[in-house]
Amino acid sequence: MNYDIKAFSNNNEIVKDCRIEIKENEGLFAVYAKSNAGDMFLDGGCGVKITLKNLEFKQYMANYRHSPFWCSPFFGTAPADVPQNTQALIYKKDNDTFGVILPVVSEKYKCTLIGSEEGIQAALYSWSDSLINCDALAFIHAEGSNPFELMKNCAEYAISLLGNFTMPREKRSYPEMFEYLGWCSWDALMIKVNEEGLVEKCKEFKDKNIPVKWAIIDDMWADVKNLRNPVFNSRTEMFQIMHRSSLYSFKADSLRFPDGLKHCITEMKKYIPYVGMWHPTTGYWTGIDPQGEIAAELSDCLTASPCEDRLVADYHADKAYKYFSSFHKYLKECGSDFLKIDNQSSIELYYKGVAPVGEVARNLHTAIERSVKEHFDGILINCMGLASENMWNRPYSAISRCSDDFQPDDKPWFTKHIMQCSYNSLVQGQFNWGDWDMWWSYDGQGIKNSVLRSISGGPIYLSDEIGKSNRDVIMPLIFNDGRILRCNAPAMPLAECITSDPRVSDKAFTVWNHCAGSGVAASFCLNSEAENITGSISPEKLYLTAGKYAVYEHFTKKTYLLEEGEELNFTLANEDDYRLAVMTPVKNGIALIGLINKFMSPIAVINSAGNSFTLYEGGKLLIYCENIISKILVNDNEFPLSVNTGFITIDCGEYSENVKVEILF
Repeated sequence: MNYDIKAFSNNNEIVKDCRIEIKENEGLFAVYAKSNAGDMFLDGGCGVKITLKNLEFKQYMANYRHSPFWCSPFFGTAPADVPQNTQALIYKKDNDTFGVILPVVSEKYKCTLIGSEEGIQAALYSWSDSLINCDALAFIHAEGSNPFELMKNCAEYAISLLGNFTMPREKRSYPEMFEYLGWCSWDALMIKVNEEGLVEKCKEFKDKNIPVKWAIIDDMWADVKNLRNPVFNSRTEMFQIMHRSSLYSFKADSLRFPDGLKHCITEMKKYIPYVGMWHPTTGYWTGIDPQGEIAAELSDCLTASPCEDRLVADYHADKAYKYFSSFHKYLKECGSDFLKIDNQSSIELYYKGVAPVGEVARNLHTAIERSVKEHFDGILINCMGLASENMWNRPYSAISRCSDDFQPDDKPWFTKHIMQCSYNSLVQGQFNWGDWDMWWSYDGQGIKNSVLRSISGGPIYLSDEIGKSNRDVIMPLIFNDGRILRCNAPAMPLAECITSDPRVSDKAFTVWNHCAGSGVAASFCLNSEAENITGSISPEKLYLTAGKYAVYEHFTKKTYLLEEGEELNFTLANEDDYRLAVMTPVKNGIALIGLINKFMSPIAVINSAGNSFTLYEGGKLLIYCENIISKILVNDNEFPLSVNTGFITIDCGEYSENVKVEILF
């Protein structure tokens, strides 16, 4: 591969003193930019640009920032079309091998990709004119047959070269609380959130026997003067009010929370065990009110942003920690158990020109997570934080949102959503589990959204309005105690889908994952103009070991047996048609497909030894057996058999937890 480097000063002059250094490790190429170019690193218009020349491919997917906070996939064939602010690129060659280019945010500098007539360019910049020298890791580049391993290996190699700034997802701890079903107030109550509505919704869950274990009090609960009694006629007007408002004090709004935040949380906990609080990194959307209590009490921890002189946390780690810790201490004293912290990719907006981007991001995230660990045992959902400076600088937190805000009962939004979540997981999934956002259990897209959450690998939480939660739609995702049947890792598109735009394809779009030794695949039609599109899945496509597999499809309720090398073909009638298949290996003549009243059915089998196994709870059990069965015992009681070989359904619904099943031949 040929890399050509140029450095540009603020007046767009080319600086000659620049060079490339390459480190290679088992086919992974780390490309460093080195330059003594002076004050030239203020923004993306100047800095170091590395052109990847003679890079040949037939198509690519560029994961780029379409807004300051969120990323989307862009599909193309020409290098010149790669969008600005591309944070990762996966390309496919004529021989069907893949390549990955993964830009890095290093100690000071940020790298993104952009297309040009000369080739794909990697641009390095710092947003600060205080730097004299550039000596930074720009990107990792690799090619191979498995795009998922390539992306994982590129991220891990970069992390190892950067030092202790961050760590890969596998080394992070997923909070136990988020193994259970939750609810968020946003779509139900929006900025008119109040104690009465929150408590009423929590009581509804108990009355309907929906085992919600945690809730988020979302925007806007706090003391924001022009939101005390907001008047708006549309969602657009509501956001305009929000986005010109600042935080006066840490207390809850006295009109909507007349007895205070602690009283509200105490009342909610009469029906659900845990309550968390939402707040932006900036306090509220435009920062801290200069005339407020926070500004008076913590003036030494705040700084005036270059953006309209707004007050935000000082970027120095100790000062930022003092501010966040003061905020979090109050929330903890009110009974909060965890946090959701929003507006994280506002770093460019509020700190550009103040200090190098890598330094600002690392200090702020270190301060946030130090405080969250101290006050909430590290239980945190990151949000609006898909900018690469966020992903590369979170010390230990495990979960981060991966899409724009949920839009109820909206087919075009569903297409946008599934694409954002699954393609963003290719990149963000190297650092965090994806939060595929809240959803409604009762709207026209409710079941499709439930399927996505079930396979996502991340937290599952509702935002149902008061009185409307649908238990029948919710229960296939969880056990009776509220525990999620959660997959091992973030769900991602099939390899064959990665570089092809599913909105114009005549093929089904499939996201896949693993759970309890099985493969799972959810398939959709994302081409609104298409009918009768086809798709296929196989153990090979789901990166399962070779062998024989028993397959169950949840919506047609059909079963299949795939011999080694075979695949399952299917047809989707239109965008309202979808499939969810579970693919379980046949071992010693038996495949434990699990409880098929749950989407991720194999997770219900919590242990197995020989021909005996235990179910987490009772339900509709499906197994495949090659040999003739003499009897099946369920909690030592014989189950009557209508067939004694092949696919066998066993109704264990009368039993509760820890159901013992034994197969006798």
